[in-house]
Parts: sequence; structure tokens; C-alpha cells
Amino acid sequence: MTQIENFYVSINKAFIFATEKHSGQFRKGTKIPYIVHLYEVMQTLREEHADITTIVAGILHDAIEDTDATYDEIKQNFGEDVAMLVKVDSEDKSLPYIERKSLHMKQLKNADERAKLVNLADKLSNLKSIYLDTLYMSNTFDRFNGTKDEIKQYYKMALDALSSLKSRKSYKQLKKYYELTFCKK
Repeated sequence: MTQIENFYVSINKAFIFATEKHSGQFRKGTKIPYIVHLYEVMQTLREEHADITTIVAGILHDAIEDTDATYDEIKQNFGEDVAMLVKVDSEDKSLPYIERKSLHMKQLKNADERAKLVNLADKLSNLKSIYLDTLYMSNTFDRFNGTKDEIKQYYKMALDALSSLKSRKSYKQLKKYYELTFCKK
């Protein structure tokens, strides 16, 4: 199998797994199928020239956190590297909003570049979605577990935790959407 064939087989396998695991899930407060978010994350990672392991982890990044998928299941199906990257991007949802976000960003600050890149792609997709929603809905922040100020604080922590990637296009976009979402007058 050629490298490009392997790439598409791996992507297809990850999307089949993610589609099954996220079946019936939608983007928070919308009727947009959740899988759209995973596609956006994948596209950002491709634009950043990420390797196949990182792209597959990006597609699966919410599987442990938001579905019944386990670390061992991902490891068995996609390998230990993918499973570790997914684990690094998973939060402990039993903790209160700002506590779990702070803990996750502290851990991420010391993570390897691939884990940070997955998280950056995730944050960019999420914040872009939030910004676009604010253009159409006055109650955008009502659907989240945290307040608007807590969400702003979280994205500020993310920008700090991901600052080692500040030369990347995606980081610059994240910063732009942060300013558009939280600093516009």
C-alpha cells in the first residue's frame, strides 16, 4: 500500500469509528451533526501539515471525553500514539467547568507539539463556531456550562498554553477569533 493509500485508509477508519461513537450527537445547542466539528479539526491539521497519527488523533480527540470509547479501545484500533494524543486532549468532566479547564490547560502547556496541535485545531473549530453563532444569536453563551467570562478566561488560558505554536497560521486564527468574540466593542 502506498503512503497516500495508507493515509486515506487511516482517515476513513477513524471517521467510521468517530461517526459510530458520536452518533446522534450535535454541536452544543444546535442541530449541526457533531461529526462536522471533527471534519473541521482534520482539515486544520492537514493545513498545518500534521502527520497521519496526529490527524487521526484529531478526528478521535473527543471520543474518550464525550462517548463510551475507552483509551484501550482506541489503542487497540489505532495504536498507542493515537491513544495517548487523544488522552492528552481529554478533560475530566466530573470537575466544575473552570477547574477542569484550568487543569487541562496546565497539563497541555507541557504536552508535546502534536498534542498541542490537536488541541489548537479543536479550539479553533470551537471558537470559530462560537463567534459565528454570536452573529446570529443573542444567547450564544447560554448553552455552555460556563459563563461568558469563564469561557473567555478559558480561551485566554488556551492561547497561553498553546503559545509555543504562535508562529502557526492556526494559532494566529485562534487569536483573531478570540479578539472578535471577546474583545469587540
